Amino acid sequence: MQTRNDIWDCHTHIFGPYADHPLPPDAVYRPPEAPFAALRALHRSLGITHGVLVQGACYGEDHDAVLTALDTTEGAYRGVALISPDVDEDHLRRMHARGIRGIRLGLMSHLGGKPDAGRMVAQLERIRPYGWHALVHGEVGDVVEALDVLLPQGVPLVIDHMARVEASRGVDYPAFAALERCLAMPNVWIKLSGADRITGGAAPYEAALPIARRQLAAAPERAIWGTDWPHPNIAYPVPDEAGLLAWIRRVCADVFANEAGADAVLRHNPSRLYA
Repeated sequence: MQTRNDIWDCHTHIFGPYADHPLPPDAVYRPPEAPFAALRALHRSLGITHGVLVQGACYGEDHDAVLTALDTTEGAYRGVALISPDVDEDHLRRMHARGIRGIRLGLMSHLGGKPDAGRMVAQLERIRPYGWHALVHGEVGDVVEALDVLLPQGVPLVIDHMARVEASRGVDYPAFAALERCLAMPNVWIKLSGADRITGGAAPYEAALPIARRQLAAAPERAIWGTDWPHPNIAYPVPDEAGLLAWIRRVCADVFANEAGADAVLRHNPSRLYA
């Protein structure tokens, strides 16, 4: 049940405990343990009531850690999976029943590289009957290119981490304009996360503010936010999650000049997407 004080963190990962949920031998990266219990403690300290567990690429299609965690939350948390086009239908049904509501399409080279268009379309065909969304994670040029293929498939598309734009480039260049045109589409969402990633970790991420303002203004009813805890694969100090929550509240206040923006991004929008 949603309440007026709900806050959603729509991008987190969990790793381990490795005694229970070990990484495969061929994991594309090997992060430190970051178990669900630690995430829940963080969320309680910040007043965050709901979350989304995004399957880490290091686990591949072994979703045991995520599904085990979801089983304990009575629907307060949802999950985003990694699937192959030939995934078993019964497996999809079971994942849906346990709280999976989307898949992630990874276009980043360090997470396995860009899949071909046919594979991505086949993945969307598998999830369409469940009403899931596809989380598109890549740099802005690759994201726009992928959306050209994915938009006709009739599946909600969520652009991850503000399309990994470089904050230093600002907002006045062709790829950003193309991204804004995509955000005008009724089934394209934006995740206002990764402020640290697009600024090279330069807290308090002032350079990311113009990016987020423009993206939020382009899709105010389809914008969500996440911490990206525990911040894997970074080469700078780990961001402070309280600071990230303050950052998104500032973005919302700048665009809306009232509490409506924060209510939309932190509560209303994610509660629709992750119903």
